[in-house]
Amino acid sequence: MDKSVSLRVVAAPRAAEFDVILAADDGPGATASLGPLPDRDALRSVFDRNADEADRRAAGDSLHRALFREGVAEGWNALRQHATPDDPMRAVLTIEPPELRSLPWELLWHQGTWLWRDSAVLLRRGLVGEARKVDPEFGPRRVLVIVATPADDEQLLAEQELAVLSGLLEELPGRAHVEVLDCPQSPVELCEAIEELKPHVLHFIGHGMPRPGDGGAELAFSSPGGHEWRLTADEVPHLSEWRPGLVVLNACRTAAADPADWVGGIAHAFLDAGTRAVVSMQADIESPVAVVFAESFYTFLIDGHPVDRCVNATRQALGRLPEKTGAWALPVLLTRSEPDAVLPRILPNPEGAGADAMLRHKQYVDLRRFVGRVEERRKAWWALDDPRDPDVTTRKPVLVISGQSQSEQEKTGKTWLANWCLGTWFLRGHHVISVDLAEKLVVPGHGSRPSPRNKDWLAVLRMIRQEATSAERLCSLPKDAFGDFNSELNRLAAGGPGVVEGVPHAEEDEWLSFNDDVGHADERKSAIMDAFVQTLRRAAGGRPLVLALDHADTVMGESLSRELYEGLIRPIAYGRAEPLRLVIVAPDKTVRLIIPDRDSHMIGRVQVGDFKQSQLMRLARIYSHRLGCKPDAMTMRILDGISKQPAEHFDVNFFQVMTPYVTQWKDAAKAQEFG
Repeated sequence: MDKSVSLRVVAAPRAAEFDVILAADDGPGATASLGPLPDRDALRSVFDRNADEADRRAAGDSLHRALFREGVAEGWNALRQHATPDDPMRAVLTIEPPELRSLPWELLWHQGTWLWRDSAVLLRRGLVGEARKVDPEFGPRRVLVIVATPADDEQLLAEQELAVLSGLLEELPGRAHVEVLDCPQSPVELCEAIEELKPHVLHFIGHGMPRPGDGGAELAFSSPGGHEWRLTADEVPHLSEWRPGLVVLNACRTAAADPADWVGGIAHAFLDAGTRAVVSMQADIESPVAVVFAESFYTFLIDGHPVDRCVNATRQALGRLPEKTGAWALPVLLTRSEPDAVLPRILPNPEGAGADAMLRHKQYVDLRRFVGRVEERRKAWWALDDPRDPDVTTRKPVLVISGQSQSEQEKTGKTWLANWCLGTWFLRGHHVISVDLAEKLVVPGHGSRPSPRNKDWLAVLRMIRQEATSAERLCSLPKDAFGDFNSELNRLAAGGPGVVEGVPHAEEDEWLSFNDDVGHADERKSAIMDAFVQTLRRAAGGRPLVLALDHADTVMGESLSRELYEGLIRPIAYGRAEPLRLVIVAPDKTVRLIIPDRDSHMIGRVQVGDFKQSQLMRLARIYSHRLGCKPDAMTMRILDGISKQPAEHFDVNFFQVMTPYVTQWKDAAKAQEFG
């Protein structure tokens, strides 16, 4: 249908009266006077605890009879009759008189139907949409969640909502990157977080209230230490230079504020400041309802649906709740652009692949249980590929991911972090090669060699080639991409010259060991390394190619610090091997041995360690959601007892270790494995 309709309520030339103007993008319009309305305070009270469904239907029927009269009703019915859920009509309701804006228009009721829950008519409030769309870009969606008040009670809305958001949005890398700012101490701290991440979506969890004195809207912030401050509607335009495309105010009373104030509402303030769409609440929202709202809304949003369809689907989900409180009508969607132009369209990678492509590979499927590490994820991802300014040339194309456990544990989550980054880079259009150097090298016809703990530089090159051409990997190069290199390797390893022009040469590796006893050994090694790097550069075809070497500590130290460093790491670090990028994953002690001080300024570094004990309950909820369950009372008692242990940190394998011993987790993990 692709039809857009606008309904505008405006002040009429006649004193104390209003007109309704209907306009369609391809049809005649109509104008009628707004019909009589019941007492406005009574209309606004339909979400109070003592109101029931009959009260809301009566209010919705009164609003419908007032809005749709005479020619407006006839024109609306004619336009609506051709709309279907598969081909819906879009309609924007603009309420210009400020005294009418806080009425519950979302309750429009007619002939047994709630109009705002009709999937054939996607209704929203706001302005007639701007035609200009934002440019498409690679993912992930960047989401900044602001928790305005401390969570003293572990059952508070914020913690449940965060578990839902992370579980939905971050189950696979590349879909969304979610960061949480807890209890910002000032507008400056809030501004810095927005400017640093430049989020597509700003999600606020907290409380909105009328400002004492003039009744204008404000958002309330407080810290665990008791410090309080307010963000008023007047301050919103000056909060930051960056304008998120979508702001979600999952807080009570933010849409209402002072009904007589045109710009007093926080939602309108964000819209007037340049945000393309705002979702806010027009009455108090209970915690369970807020969680259902977040789960439904973001499920549709992350799948790429326009924001009006996301809200419509969320209304239907809320309407199916057993408690008939009218919660489905609480969300207010305000837009200043077309709903499909609120957020940039996420591009597939050059092969047309999306996040589903990673579901065929265990190293990425396992990431659904990778929780936390938000800051480290961003630092590692942006070290090689900063999405905020993609035109800037990478300054440090070599990244080292190292780890040091505060509790002397062997594992710190380095591999998980590297795999998460690889998945993200893949979806952002990079060719990724993942090499686990702890695995054995397979020699055709001879099984595997050598043992995992003594690989030399040549074995490393062969392992890279093996993984780069494997059809079992997320990205694969053709085997003949290494044909010329194999010929160079065969001659130079044996002690002869490189490939001679015009002389036939083999394209298969003869698997010779490097002969150090023949002259010019260093020059031959250098030539082999250079041939290997040039092979990768040609195979990349101008597209960024990320090579990740996990468990680099399984390589002989001399090979790492000499041949591999001088022939592979250093050329990439100094930009002499574009478009190659390199990720080295190893313990701190290994990294210190291979990176000389003279080059440390050219290498990006991200270090991971244990989790802070204070994070345990939040991460446990997120982990539960990743398993597909909400922690029950027994699980919460177990975790609460552990969280109160006198320790500063817990190790990154805690959740995996505990899963077999927490019945709910064990059952959920088994169901997920065989589901």
